[in-house]
Amino acid sequence: MLEPLAINPIQSLGDALDGLDVALCAFDAGDRALAWNSTFLRFFPEHEGHVHVGEPYAANLRRFYTHRLDAHEMRHIDRYIAAGIERHRQQFRPYQFEHRGLHLHASSQPLAEGGRVRVWRAGQMDAALHFLPVAGGDASSPATGLAGHELFDRIPDGLMVCAKDHTIQWVNASFVQMYGLGRSGSAIGLTFDAIYHRAWAARGLDDDDLYRAGAVILKENMRFAGAPFEVPLPRGRWSRVIAKDAADGTVFYAHVDITELKRQQYLLAQAERSARESEARLREKSIVLEATLEHMDQGIAKIGPDGVVELCNRRALELLDLSPELLAARPTLAQVLAHLRERGEFVPSPPEVQAMLLQDGGLDRLHMYDRVRPDGTVLEVQTIPITGGGALRTITDVTARRAAEQRIRHVADHDALTSLLNRAAFLQALRAAVADVRRQSRGMAVLYMDLDGFKPVNDRFGHAVGDQVLAEVASRLRQVAREEDRVARLGGDEFALLQRGVADDQGALRLAERLVEAVSQPIAVDSHRLQVGISIGIVMVPPAEGAEATDTLLLLRQADAAMYEAKAAGRNRARVFGG
Repeated sequence: MLEPLAINPIQSLGDALDGLDVALCAFDAGDRALAWNSTFLRFFPEHEGHVHVGEPYAANLRRFYTHRLDAHEMRHIDRYIAAGIERHRQQFRPYQFEHRGLHLHASSQPLAEGGRVRVWRAGQMDAALHFLPVAGGDASSPATGLAGHELFDRIPDGLMVCAKDHTIQWVNASFVQMYGLGRSGSAIGLTFDAIYHRAWAARGLDDDDLYRAGAVILKENMRFAGAPFEVPLPRGRWSRVIAKDAADGTVFYAHVDITELKRQQYLLAQAERSARESEARLREKSIVLEATLEHMDQGIAKIGPDGVVELCNRRALELLDLSPELLAARPTLAQVLAHLRERGEFVPSPPEVQAMLLQDGGLDRLHMYDRVRPDGTVLEVQTIPITGGGALRTITDVTARRAAEQRIRHVADHDALTSLLNRAAFLQALRAAVADVRRQSRGMAVLYMDLDGFKPVNDRFGHAVGDQVLAEVASRLRQVAREEDRVARLGGDEFALLQRGVADDQGALRLAERLVEAVSQPIAVDSHRLQVGISIGIVMVPPAEGAEATDTLLLLRQADAAMYEAKAAGRNRARVFGG
């Protein structure tokens, strides 16, 4: 097992890796847990509250597989655990797998003291994994507990470990590449500001204004491990530095390349500057502007540096239902907002919009929000600050646009024939409901339904008649279901229902009986009098601890299995999974 002094740096490194969204878990020579970070518990929530120092890796694996295997595969769990332990001990190359909807890239590396460290990073599944090459050079100081850990060279962000006197004890390959070092050993014993100076001096830029600004930032932030800070690098690059103290005085630093983020910020600043310049040109041509504004279909208002509404076109008055006399008195924006508030104009708006309108209306920044009027009209309000104070505000009636967007979302989430939720939307609703089970302490049930006798109807009378039968069945299912339930067509003649707030299987069975009764009634299509039945499989999700981690696809498989039991028992009835 690692000595106590070596455990703390690994735990502190794990805490630092939390800032990079990298999970870490360390094991001793006896395959017992030593240390782990918060990201590890987020990627593998089945371990939350259960993993502890000294726990055998086999127990860790058993929890992992218990939440991944179905009933059939659980018979082989001991074999999977044995294989997992062997892979844990022998695996050196990176690999990838999928867990709880995450694509995880995993790496493993032995510890010099015995044992092993494993890290996981979420990302896209690739045909091959690519990592930065391992830099040559000296190993880290043994005091860090990281000697020979090529594992951390595979992390794309730079890592640095400093002693109490701020001298560098160890860096990874990404740090070497980021700061233009020849090898990792050349950084040992130096301070970070010396490394920073070298990176600029190597390009003859050590008198550059950006370098001097970065040196000042380092001087102010390297005295203690405080908030993250950003420093410029040569060739237009930027690094964000995140520090984490260890119990023994060692400090771990993560260096994240944020060049692309800075580029986007620069482009945004250019866009804002362009907007201000455009506003300046508009002011110079105010006579032409005012004439144009009166004929626009968009509301325009200009607020001066003192908060007075200096200009408001005809369309803005119409959209806000304001009188010309009110604006002729040159009110302040605060007075206009108070007038609208007294009329109850802001009641239908979201709380965050109301809170902003209670203050200054948000004139100090470029932003946009939707406001719903009491009559249902949706107004899109955009604010552009003006250099020197004040702002330009546009008001647009987007009621029709938002309704069209809502229709598009409805088409994307609903079955075209029956107007029920489609499979993808139902799975999304199911995931949300499962997550609410423990928080609300209310059980739920999933009902998987398949029509009995539908194929003969389809074969004899054709698909047009069959489609009308499916539409009528969907209507009956919707009528029986409660408003808070969710009904979906999964495909063909298969349907599903999410029943919220059900305490036990008796409540679900009573609902199923009503569904069977409703569907079994004759259906009139043209001159035909048709009849179908329905078999229902039920799976319960009680309000028990751990319910929120239930696999939604597993729930559907279990409900589907119970549905086939109902068919085998004579059709047109319901069965509860495991009952």
